Amino acid sequence: MKTTLAFLPLLLMGTALLAARHAPSQGDRPVVLTAATAPVGLRAALDRAQTSLADPLREALRTLPAAKKRFQVGLPQGDQLLLSVRVQASDTSFRQASARVLGWRGSSIQALLLPSSVGATSLAEPLPVSFPETAVVDWTLLRAGGREEGNYVGRHLDAVQHLERLPLR
Repeated sequence: MKTTLAFLPLLLMGTALLAARHAPSQGDRPVVLTAATAPVGLRAALDRAQTSLADPLREALRTLPAAKKRFQVGLPQGDQLLLSVRVQASDTSFRQASARVLGWRGSSIQALLLPSSVGATSLAEPLPVSFPETAVVDWTLLRAGGREEGNYVGRHLDAVQHLERLPLR
C-alpha cells in the first residue's frame, strides 16, 4: 500500500506533463494582428508590409465581401475558404498564416489557424482562433479539385520571388 501511495504523485505529475504537452497553454495562443491592435514594436513592420503589398492587398480586400457571401450561402462539398492573417511571432516580428474559416458572424470570424509549413512538427495541429474581419490580409477559395480562387497577395509574393531568382545579364 505504501508503494502505491508513493507512486501516485509520480503518476499524476506524468499525466499532467503529457496533457500540457498536447494542449497549448494560454501564453502559447497565437495573436492575430490588426493595424489597430498591433503592439507598438510591430506597427512599423506592418506599415512597411502594407505599403509593399498595396495593390494586391487592395484587390483582396475589395473582393472579400463576395467571398464572405459565397461562404455564408454554403460552399460545395470539399471546398474550403482560407484566410491569410498576420500572427505575432515575437515582440518585433510577425508571420503570415492561413486560417480555415469555420464560421462568420457579422465581422467576427471563427477559424482554425493552420500550422506553418516552415518549421512545423508532426505534432502541430490547427488551433481554433477568432478574429475580426479587419485582420484579413488575403483570401483563397480552395476547390475540392485543387483549383483556387483569390490568393491575390500570395500570387503577388510568388511572382516577386520568381523574379528575384531570375539571373541578371
